[in-house]
Amino acid sequence: MNDAGRLHVVYRSHGGENAKDRPDWYSKLLGLQSFCLAVQALREQRPAADPEVVFLNDGPIPPERADLMALWGDPVTIHAGSNRRSYLTGVGLARRRGWAAGDLVLLAEDDYLWRPEALVSLVDAAADPRAAGADYLTPYGEAVPDDGLPARWAPLESTTSTFAARVGALREDERLLQLCAYSGGNFDHTTCLTLQGRARFSPRELVEHHPPAPGTPAWKAGARAAYLTALRTAVNLRSVRRPSRRRTLLGPAPALATHMETGWIAPGPWERVAADAAALGR
Repeated sequence: MNDAGRLHVVYRSHGGENAKDRPDWYSKLLGLQSFCLAVQALREQRPAADPEVVFLNDGPIPPERADLMALWGDPVTIHAGSNRRSYLTGVGLARRRGWAAGDLVLLAEDDYLWRPEALVSLVDAAADPRAAGADYLTPYGEAVPDDGLPARWAPLESTTSTFAARVGALREDERLLQLCAYSGGNFDHTTCLTLQGRARFSPRELVEHHPPAPGTPAWKAGARAAYLTALRTAVNLRSVRRPSRRRTLLGPAPALATHMETGWIAPGPWERVAADAAALGR
């Protein structure tokens, strides 16, 4: 193909919903339809990319989505039971399947809406010689107004758990990603900063955590606090990386995908994107 290697996608999905505030046009089926259109565009415009798509489903998936997944990739059912365990299963898939170190793996969540050109732009950015030092890329990039021009890729401080990585770098960083995932709170932000060699937790945050659930016994709350302090201290220590191991994260402006949660929707013509994606089901 090119210097980016083959693209592998791990699309993590769950049959249930949560209480997040969503736009009127939101649905997980719509997100999946938009992603399939992005896969179709990649296969048509960059045939050598030959994307492998694995749908990593935590438990049963509604038939309408399951049928679409079977048409577009390889559905795999797991029983992780939580977002964190599902995420770490996806991270470990690059190692377990023996993908080439020079390949690119995209970890995708099921509550995102994708522009049709998202994957084409992603593989082009990864193959660009100017991105040779960037091991991580995210389609959910800068929240800048959409000017109608092609996405411009540039270094980014942080993103969510929807990101791409060069397989070799992801395998080297797997233990660090596991550590960050158990540090509490928004572990995706913790991961991004730590990979870049930046300390995530201030001295105060090392000892002050989200309060435990009401009614938690004092001994259990104390054990939890000690556990989080130890983990967060370990994360901060692991952020002291030699320059050759400090990762660069690239993101597009404007964003090529958006989290479908009110307050976190990137600027862009998403209602039109949603309408075009919905047509895939008709």
